[in-house]
Amino acid sequence: MTTGLPIAWLIARSAGLVAFGLLTLSVWLGLAMSTRLLPPKRTKSLLSLHRTLAWTGLSALVLHAGAVLADPFLHFNVLSVLVPGAASWRPGSVALGVVAAWLSLALASSFKAKRWIGQKGWRRLHYASFAAFWLALGHALLTGTDLRGFGGAITAVLAAGPVLTLTFYRLLAPRGVPARPTSAPVLSPA
Repeated sequence: MTTGLPIAWLIARSAGLVAFGLLTLSVWLGLAMSTRLLPPKRTKSLLSLHRTLAWTGLSALVLHAGAVLADPFLHFNVLSVLVPGAASWRPGSVALGVVAAWLSLALASSFKAKRWIGQKGWRRLHYASFAAFWLALGHALLTGTDLRGFGGAITAVLAAGPVLTLTFYRLLAPRGVPARPTSAPVLSPA
């Protein structure tokens, strides 16, 4: 055992928190765009930000998994971070994070696959973002050492509050009725 700071453990903790934060921001932004609360003229730049948050979150997630593999205390192997339930330490709560990671990868990849799966398929796949978010939150609260007690409760409320609010708004807000085409007056030739 080495002496000094457990660098791998510190990196795993911080990268996990960053990954969760970026996933949360991506979910918030995606919901805000889908509820049409944001200006439509900004859709292209907001979608770009949404994609960037998703891929940056995945990068932090890879760093999190790599640091967990390097941690001498946990004794994780590659299967532990890739297969749900394969971890010997807290297999259930680690599995939540593994499934959330795979869902996040599928969601981020869907931006590239949109032309093949179509808009409708892409939207359906994006419902998995709810599962990814809640699984990641469960993983963070049950596995993470930084989110125990009052701090974890505050983090959960701050992360989940906007997700719940935007979800209920999206479900309950009246949908705009599309304008009916009016028939233009027929002009007779003169």
